[in-house]
Amino acid sequence: MLPMILNENIPAKFRKPRKTQFSFRRRKGKYIPQNNQIGDCVVYSLKFVECLALGVTFDGINDSNIQGIRVKMAAEILDEGGNKMYEQFT
Repeated sequence: MLPMILNENIPAKFRKPRKTQFSFRRRKGKYIPQNNQIGDCVVYSLKFVECLALGVTFDGINDSNIQGIRVKMAAEILDEGGNKMYEQFT
């Protein structure tokens, strides 16, 4: 599903494969959020990347409110995509 979304929304000239390696650094364990519920790691990961990109803390995001965040993310993805995928299946 993700490749389809990317192909629909990102022009081909920006999707050229790169042969150079990107750089990265590991973060220490105390800075990495942890969840206890199985299946929520993707939501936590996306939210963590969003917080890093915006320069805000990850405080306040936990297992008790992650379901609401999951629903909000799903709605935002459908809204941003113009519901093209939904239209294909209806």
